[in-house]
Amino acid sequence: MGNRTKRWVLMSVLSLAAFAQASASSIIFPFNTVHTGATPGGPAPWATMIMTDIFGGVQVSLINSATNPAGQFISELNLLFNVLPTGFSFASDPYVRAINLGNYTDAGLSFNVEVRFKVSPPSDRLLPGGISTFTLSGVSTSDFAGLNTSAMVHIQNIPPGGDSSKVIAPEPGSLIAIGTGLVSLLGLRRRRK
Repeated sequence: MGNRTKRWVLMSVLSLAAFAQASASSIIFPFNTVHTGATPGGPAPWATMIMTDIFGGVQVSLINSATNPAGQFISELNLLFNVLPTGFSFASDPYVRAINLGNYTDAGLSFNVEVRFKVSPPSDRLLPGGISTFTLSGVSTSDFAGLNTSAMVHIQNIPPGGDSSKVIAPEPGSLIAIGTGLVSLLGLRRRRK
């Protein structure tokens, strides 16, 4: 193997290791698959969740995509962790109404964290372009189940008739990127043989 190829492989491995370290502390979840109900207006993803490790827990940011039609809002976020969070905080968030911890089922899927957002008055809703941020204690991103059914948002007031939808994400974006990097490295190794 030539020096150029060795350097490329070394840089790829180092980049993948750095990315894997970063993704171990942060998960990006694009909500782009309708589980039940109407298809939300605008292009997918209709919402994006970013979960980041912080001291004693995780910080969760939920973004209602700015390309969604006016009036379409998120009323609920459901999450599944492998362990139950021990607490939560949303005091500085203008959109969260309540967070409930405990096992429950919604649309045939199991969850243990329910985040309810304000629905009235309309000016308090998590509308397109809005970002809600809160923390969950006693868990880390590695405790998040991370499956395609481990996070779901409830989107309401979908045009034209004001329908609702429950949307899931097929897989966290960070896992897709790691998988792509590993497949590339395996392909390089196979080609070398």
